[in-house]
Amino acid sequence: MKHARPLAALALLAAAALARAEPVSATLAEQRLTDGAQAWDVRATSPALLPGSKQLDAGFCLAALQRGDMAALSRAVSAAGIDLSRDVLIYGEAGDARAQALHELLASVASGRVDWLVGGVDEWRLGGRHTVAAPAAHLPVPQHLVWRDGSAGSARMAGAALRDPVASAAEHLAAAR
Repeated sequence: MKHARPLAALALLAAAALARAEPVSATLAEQRLTDGAQAWDVRATSPALLPGSKQLDAGFCLAALQRGDMAALSRAVSAAGIDLSRDVLIYGEAGDARAQALHELLASVASGRVDWLVGGVDEWRLGGRHTVAAPAAHLPVPQHLVWRDGSAGSARMAGAALRDPVASAAEHLAAAR
């Protein structure tokens, strides 16, 4: 029974992370964008993008996350104009494995919701939605990712606890132990 409370807190954290990251259809992706999410095209180049998309190749970001190099990730997403404190819709080609991997890894870093458009730009266009030829103009978005408890894999944006009451409560529980 002594470990029941920490296990319940871990289960709550896992459920909260899953609730803030999910694969979505083009219909739900369109709704997320209407609600203010940012679109992130993970392909290095592409002839068709979702309107308003920022473009940043997933390869560099995945490598930075896997190395635990949050400074490099912070610089890259900042320069691309991607704000990880806001909701983000990640997409590429249909079933893009890099988009899926980035989606899964960013769910533990971003304080906003992270969704993955599974069908990619092809599903978007099949539904009759328009695309654009160039990424949206952007300004850098200063941000700083920090380690929540000093270990790789539990990075969060600085100040994320202010926006994420579930994680904040779990951090207070952990500090009380």
